[in-house]
Amino acid sequence: MPSTVPIRQKLAWALGSLGENYASQLISALVSPVYNIALGLPAALMAQALAIPRFLDSFAEPAVGFLSDRTQSRWGRRRPFILAGALPLAVLGFFLWLPAPEWSQTRLALYLGFITLGYYLAYAVFVVPYRALGLELSADYNERTRVQGLGMLFGLIGGLGIPWLYKLCLFFGNVSASSGPDTAPMVLDGARQVGAWAALLIFVCCSAPAFFCRESARSQNPLSLRNAVMETLRNRPFRIMLLSRTFVLAATFSTTTIYTPLLIHYLFGGDQDRASTLQGLAGNISFLGAALGVPVHTFVSSKIGKRAAFLICVATAAVGTASQWFTFHQAHPYRVLFSAFLFGVGIQGVWLMCQSMAADVCDEDELRTGTRREGLYGAGYALVEKLGVTAGFSLAGLVAAGCGYSAGTPSPSTLQAMRLALIAFPLLGFALGALLILRYPLSQKRMSEIRSQLAPGSPAQPHSDS
Repeated sequence: MPSTVPIRQKLAWALGSLGENYASQLISALVSPVYNIALGLPAALMAQALAIPRFLDSFAEPAVGFLSDRTQSRWGRRRPFILAGALPLAVLGFFLWLPAPEWSQTRLALYLGFITLGYYLAYAVFVVPYRALGLELSADYNERTRVQGLGMLFGLIGGLGIPWLYKLCLFFGNVSASSGPDTAPMVLDGARQVGAWAALLIFVCCSAPAFFCRESARSQNPLSLRNAVMETLRNRPFRIMLLSRTFVLAATFSTTTIYTPLLIHYLFGGDQDRASTLQGLAGNISFLGAALGVPVHTFVSSKIGKRAAFLICVATAAVGTASQWFTFHQAHPYRVLFSAFLFGVGIQGVWLMCQSMAADVCDEDELRTGTRREGLYGAGYALVEKLGVTAGFSLAGLVAAGCGYSAGTPSPSTLQAMRLALIAFPLLGFALGALLILRYPLSQKRMSEIRSQLAPGSPAQPHSDS
């Protein structure tokens, strides 16, 4: 495993991050505007249709990671899986937007549930080996953060279009303030056009690492699937990092069902066009903050360590979230952009630190077990990510129901409850994540010791993580 990654491979892997960004956010960007606002699917039912598939396909990650670790082919362990996941991921990303306006609520929910189940299965086949490939590109503590940071920059800069997907749906569907109340057919037409272009981008970018990255020759995992999974779960640093990340992730998705309706009905009195413009700008400003923050977080973590950098980042995201109580101002709606910028700076730093920590965990695991299992650790990372998103979507349904919102125009009291929930639930998750990460033990000093013991010719001494 080299310490410095060639720029060609860095760029190819980073391009995959752009595709992953679109693949992971396509549903959250469009499902509420299309299924809830345009088609009238109740928010709680929509949340269930999204959460159940995420739970069911969660069992795919360990199997994909295990198979990826043990695969032997002329193309390597990871690249065949990456390519096999990219194509169905793109196809199903288009199929998501093919329902008809006259479908019943039950049929809409079932269609959304079945398509997202296949979509998330394809995403698992792609993302587990893709992330495993990123974990094994370098052996250097800080180079790992630089590799992950470059991937995030590509994903963020290329992903500037994601917040505008809703606006593009309205544009391609010719939806305007004069379109009348029944805009569902037009919104669907726009969503299908946007979905086709997004599908093409997802396939091209997600398949790039399969063609241009090279894998280091690694020892195969001799453990059975059961034993390999159990060894992974026993890794204390991994458990701490993942659980902390899960709280932050669930908090981030907990307000999915109320954010867009708040923009439309609280800030703009029901004007979808103006709300979609602000949503696009807010997303871009959040992406800008995230992109500007990546090199800063990379530098800070090299000076004070990844755990301390995580705490700074989650605190920044919390300040951005809390500020929405003041920036959701009906007379000055564009103050929301300030909150979006701070949130983007902080939350992207959290994801960067976690992904870099995952690479360190694999070294600690090799010292303890004598095997390299980036696939299973990538699977565990993706699995818990899905569980976190599932928890977030489930919580989002409960939040919407608790505030009294289902579909249509909320009452003033419901809007006030939604404003409070928009802040309270994320802050709780951020606080729990910060408390947990305080127990993360793999400092830069400890990682230097581990790399010395893993160096060729050095006797590896078993290390307990208790």
